[in-house]
Amino acid sequence: MSDSVDDQEMNFAEGGEAEAAAAPKAKGAGPGLARILMIVGIGLGAVIFIVTVVVITVGIVNKQGKPMTVTPVSEAYQTATPVYAYIGTIGEIRTRTSDTEPYSVVVRINLGFDVGDKEADKRVNERLPQIRDYLRRYFTGKLAEDLAPAKEEVVKAEIKEDLNRILSVPSIKEVLFERLDVIKL
Repeated sequence: MSDSVDDQEMNFAEGGEAEAAAAPKAKGAGPGLARILMIVGIGLGAVIFIVTVVVITVGIVNKQGKPMTVTPVSEAYQTATPVYAYIGTIGEIRTRTSDTEPYSVVVRINLGFDVGDKEADKRVNERLPQIRDYLRRYFTGKLAEDLAPAKEEVVKAEIKEDLNRILSVPSIKEVLFERLDVIKL
């Protein structure tokens, strides 16, 4: 026997109790794997919570995905201008504005109708005296500043609306000025 302590087994217990106390280790993952799974679960829960809060916050800020401003669709931004059949039988209208120092107004108007509307020229010719009278009164009631080029689209829209009321079937789609002269006297 050797005298070294390493080679000797120290057993202070009596008999076979030492063998019973040293039970074999349990096989399996143990507490290390459970701790890793717990940390991964907490991290995954935190990510889900943060994503949920961000989605709700962005939804509230953007008012549930609706845009903050509405982009108006204007006729000025159409991709292609429709083709109309035009009637220019109204002739030239000469009148004066209602300014304190009146301006002379000379206007020649063309009316646009759908190409397939074969009765449009007949309806306009039937009401030609009423249309000419309306146009004369319309331009006489305006000031020169109301007939400025910047307000031309408003004038065209008003004329189109009023002429459609005069006709038996409202069918005017466009009003064009072949000539619109506003001259100071």
